[in-house]
Amino acid sequence: MPPAPASKCSLLLARFQPRRVSRGASWLGLSLTFCLLALLLSACGRSPTEREQMFLGKIHGESLDYSRLRLVEGAPLRAVTFRRPQRPRVTCRERILPPRPAGELVTASPAALALFNHIFFTRDWFLPDYTPEYPEALHLVEAMLLAHEATHVWQWQNRAVTGYTPLKALGEHSRSSDPYLFDLDGPADFLAYGYEQQGTIVEEYVCCRALAPDAARTQRLHAMLARVMPVSDLPQSRESDVYLPWKDAKVAGICD
Repeated sequence: MPPAPASKCSLLLARFQPRRVSRGASWLGLSLTFCLLALLLSACGRSPTEREQMFLGKIHGESLDYSRLRLVEGAPLRAVTFRRPQRPRVTCRERILPPRPAGELVTASPAALALFNHIFFTRDWFLPDYTPEYPEALHLVEAMLLAHEATHVWQWQNRAVTGYTPLKALGEHSRSSDPYLFDLDGPADFLAYGYEQQGTIVEEYVCCRALAPDAARTQRLHAMLARVMPVSDLPQSRESDVYLPWKDAKVAGICD
């Protein structure tokens, strides 16, 4: 079935903007709303581009069915915000960003939401291609976002192994002030982590593989992922030029 016209998709998305979201019981109502939205928008969105498939193939390989993956412009997340403590500046994904003032709480809003085989991006974050120059060059932040959300689709498609459901994933947000935070020295079993943590681990792997493919952490993350998905072999040196979000980011030792 061809994608529904963008105007119809946009109209449906506009009708499903929650007014306010707080922690606790409201996450259940929001979860049900999102599930209904995914069914209504099943024909919306675009397929991944050839470059995006090539990039994701380095991580998920054939364990992700790209023909079922849809990327949708617009996500009902305008009212969804949360505050969290700053994360330790020890990961690649934190160190490519400028530091914040000490002790400052972070107020954030999700850039995207994955439901079943669909990834809904807010309009500020939706792009016609998240890897427009790959493999010659990699837009790192955009690639990390795509990899994180595609991992949720991978979790859904491989739910016999992961046990994933959208309700379980959304429920993590009501139980933790930062469900994305994971311990760099945590267990080597990828499936032992929460669903959002798994997405963040894949983000960290993308960051480390792009900037420091021979670093110790890159190799640990590669070994972890290789147990559950057919991740491609690590290169001996950087595969691509990398666009960083912060010009003063120090790359040396970023994944040691």
